[in-house]
Amino acid sequence: MPHFVVTYVHRDPTGWARHLDAHLRWLVERVESGQLRASGPTTRTEAALGQPGQAWERTALLVFATADEETLYKIVATDPYLVEGQVQEMTVTRWDPIFGVLGEESSRAGVSDAKLFEHLAELAR
Repeated sequence: MPHFVVTYVHRDPTGWARHLDAHLRWLVERVESGQLRASGPTTRTEAALGQPGQAWERTALLVFATADEETLYKIVATDPYLVEGQVQEMTVTRWDPIFGVLGEESSRAGVSDAKLFEHLAELAR
C-alpha cells in the first residue's frame, strides 16, 4: 500500500490550541484504523508569543498508508485542523519506506534489509 508524507504548517496559535483536542482524537482514530503510521511535531522553531517581529509557526509531519492519493486527501480533509482552517500550508509526498521499520510495507516487502544492502553493493561495483 502506498505511503504518503504530509506536512502541516500552523500559524494561528489560538486556533491551534482551540482545536488540539479534536485533532488528537482524530489522530488516535486514524492510528487505530491503520491509516496513520506515524505523526508528530517537527523540530522547526516555534517563535514565542508576544515577541515583537516574530510570527508564531508550528509544523507537523504525518505518515499515512492509503490506497491512493485521492483516498489520502479524503482522509486528511476530515482532520479538525483542516476543517477549521488551521492548516495554512500542507504538502503531500508519496514515499516508499524501503529501509527500516516500515520496510515490510514498502514496494520491497519480503526482502530483508541485508539483501537490499547486498544488492545495492553489487550495483555500486
